[in-house]
Amino acid sequence: MAITVKSKVKDIINNPQALAIVKELKPDFDETNPGMKAAYGMTLKALLAFPQTKCPKDVQKAIAEALEAANIE
Repeated sequence: MAITVKSKVKDIINNPQALAIVKELKPDFDETNPGMKAAYGMTLKALLAFPQTKCPKDVQKAIAEALEAANIE
């Protein structure tokens, strides 16, 4: 199954190509943050929607489009 913003955070973090895309568009995405483990079971889309992530809608959309375009399996 392709990796998209509907993929689990854990799957994004464990895929170097997907993680690079997210970090390119949201440089402050910190996969080493100890609190990130609590989000492993969430979708990336759900995580980025939290106000605490301070991720603007345009960046969320750009990440979604970039992941989809990359067609990472």
